[in-house]
Parts: sequence; structure tokens; C-alpha cells
Amino acid sequence: MSVKERIAFLDCAAFTADDLPIPNFDHNWSEYPDSDAADIVPRLFWSTTVITHATPINADAIGQLHKLIRIIVTGPAVVDTAACEAREIAVRHLPTSDTPGQTLIDLLEALIAEARH
Repeated sequence: MSVKERIAFLDCAAFTADDLPIPNFDHNWSEYPDSDAADIVPRLFWSTTVITHATPINADAIGQLHKLIRIIVTGPAVVDTAACEAREIAVRHLPTSDTPGQTLIDLLEALIAEARH
């Protein structure tokens, strides 16, 4: 039995719905146009994967997110990588691409597949 991934996109306003294909694995997807610092922990509490474009994620928030496995950064967001390393949370940055939505989904699918093997 596979574990259902819980993915939250903190600030998807940088992408349109047409930009983001549906991932090809069992998941729950939550997305928000933008997020303030006070929104981070409540929105991500059950998430295994977080996608952020510009919303920073600090050590305090990371310390409260016990299900978190990976963070994907699609833009200028600052993530406390030392706090992530201490908790063995993978942080990946989206490579530059002409099709960022598809590249994001491809990266996400690769990370999920890697974790399951």
C-alpha cells in the first residue's frame, strides 16, 4: 500500500491552472494564491511536500511540520536549509525552463518515485 502524498502550494499565483498538469501519483493537492507567515503552519501541518514560490519558510515553522519530507522552491523564497538538513527534509529548487509548470510536476514525480524505491 502506498502512502498518499499531501502536497501544498503556498503561493501558486505565479502559475496558472493551465501551467500545472495533474501529478501522476496518489495525492491530495492544496493550493493558495499567496500565504502570510501566520498561514504557514496551519496550511502545511499535514503536508508531506510543500511548494513555495516567494513565501519564506523559517526554522520555527519547519520545527512544527512533522510530516514534511520535501520542499520545492520555484522562485525567490528563502527556506531555512539548516533547519531542513537537521530534520532530513529535502530542499530542491526548480530548474529554469520554458515550461515551468510541467518541469515542476516532472520534478515532483521524480522525487516521489525516488522516495518510494
